Amino acid sequence: MAFISVGHFRWLLVAAAIFATGLLLAGQPTYAQQADAAATDQTEAVPESADTETPVEPEEVIELKLLSNDQRKGLDEASAIISENSDVIRGLEGRIVKEEGLRREILETRLDSLFTETLDTAMGFAEKLADLRDDGYDISAYSEQLTMVLEKLPPTIQEVADRIATRVILPDFSKSAAEQAAIDEQFFAAVRVYYKTNKALLRTARVQERFAMDTGELVAAIRENLADGAANTSIFLDLATAQVKDLGAGVLALPDDAELKAQLKVAQDRVTKTAAILESNLGLMTELDIPTAGYKQQLLTSTGSITASSLDIEVISGLLADWSDSLFDVLIEQGPGLAFQLLLFVAIIYIFRKLAGLVQRGVDSALEANRRHLSRLLRQMISSTSKNIIIILGVLIALSQLGISLGPLLTGLGIAGFIIGFALQDSLSNFASGMLILFYRPFDVGDTIDAGGARGKVSSMSLVNTTIRTFDNQSLIIPNNKIWQDVITNVTDQKERRVDMTFGVSYDEDIDRVEKLLLEILNADDRVLEDPEPLVKVGSFGDSSVNLLCRPWVKTEDYWDVLWDLNKKVKQAFDREGIVIPFPQRDVHMFNDQASAPHVPSPAFDTPDVPAGNEPLESEDDDQ
Repeated sequence: MAFISVGHFRWLLVAAAIFATGLLLAGQPTYAQQADAAATDQTEAVPESADTETPVEPEEVIELKLLSNDQRKGLDEASAIISENSDVIRGLEGRIVKEEGLRREILETRLDSLFTETLDTAMGFAEKLADLRDDGYDISAYSEQLTMVLEKLPPTIQEVADRIATRVILPDFSKSAAEQAAIDEQFFAAVRVYYKTNKALLRTARVQERFAMDTGELVAAIRENLADGAANTSIFLDLATAQVKDLGAGVLALPDDAELKAQLKVAQDRVTKTAAILESNLGLMTELDIPTAGYKQQLLTSTGSITASSLDIEVISGLLADWSDSLFDVLIEQGPGLAFQLLLFVAIIYIFRKLAGLVQRGVDSALEANRRHLSRLLRQMISSTSKNIIIILGVLIALSQLGISLGPLLTGLGIAGFIIGFALQDSLSNFASGMLILFYRPFDVGDTIDAGGARGKVSSMSLVNTTIRTFDNQSLIIPNNKIWQDVITNVTDQKERRVDMTFGVSYDEDIDRVEKLLLEILNADDRVLEDPEPLVKVGSFGDSSVNLLCRPWVKTEDYWDVLWDLNKKVKQAFDREGIVIPFPQRDVHMFNDQASAPHVPSPAFDTPDVPAGNEPLESEDDDQ
């Protein structure tokens, strides 16, 4: 692509610098000339008539302070460094003319570095002398050095700017990424030095002002340089930003093109460096009352970085105005099309939402017809999944109508899903356990289970947790991972359950009569199943009773009613037939050794006679 504006930028840089130097050399008096002019002004200010009667008051004589040894030493060292570096600079300039290639580049780099160091030292020397003079010190011993610095520094700075301008190679967007990167590095290094020269010239002008030297033309030239350079840098920033957008579109079209990606990276770096150079000069421009709001606004829109300089009412108001104008233009040009696309988006979402409801109802009907083979959780998952698939499909179609590319969107959703899944590892563990419960079906909604440390009726299930309602009407929400890793007891899984009861009777009772009575009670209850046949057997011999096992089979839903009713009926039948249900009794016999133990009072109750001697206590259980 053509780069006429950037070529014009180089010409403007060189022309502005030469113009500033010409103005400086043509109209700037020396420090000595300024002192002579001040003396002449004072002489002319004396009245011509010396014979007047008005007496002339004597001028107040201000006694200047003498410099200390340390102050002189510091000034002498700075003067010596300036003189020595100046000699080295002249020597390097002579050698550069004779060299070529890499050696020339090395010498030029040394020269630039040494000049920058000398420039800082010289400006520090001049500013130090100005400070001492303002504090009332006598600096006349350094007038010659000060005059040399203030007179020779501006043209010397200009010479460096001219020399750097000759080495500048403008960026070329048509070259390869590697070549562009190398050219950009040299270009931005030269531009940074150029802007440093403007800062040095302004610093020189400030020192000259402190010595009552006329700096109007120099400051005006600096203002012109900065304004012109900022304008050219702004145009170059726009070109670089446009190049980034073009290369970004190319990378999206050809994502596997490595050279395009490399050029895009170089272009992005070019925008960053250009913005940094423009921003670094905003302070100088503000100091010289050069308008900067437009440049700050451009920096904010080009880089997207919010800095302290961009937080300005004028900048913000300008951005809002531009955005409102852009929005208005978009609404005027693309408003009808956007409105149609938005209506189409809403219509597609509405149609697919209704379609998803129809599909869900159809799936529910099909699953309801086959409910015996599927758990409720599986039916719910299939139903909701079918509905969600239809809705997602509708959203994707609607987004495509708005011109949104679905490829990057799906890729972003995949990456987001991976990140969310990594962050929710525990929830995914519960989800995996829920999937296992879904496929193995150890229980379903409505079953009474004992799992995860809880016992109750399953009221609801999901792939993450299970809600159990206890028999005292408490709702317990248990993670599926805890349920799956524990023993699961499904009390209502089978249609039939055996009621286990044990009745104890006295050893004196007729066991056959008791068994017959229990069987009559069982057979009289319609809820007791004939198949399997109820069982009544002698189970064990207890300490006080003979224990009979009573094992009727009932439907699962009748379990508790049968258990409670049979217990009541058996007790009533035993009472009616005089069958005794024994309970444990124990007689305690106490033996007293009167020879070795003190007298123990007789108990309040009668005890049988016991043999004398040191025999252990005996106990026995009575069966009534």
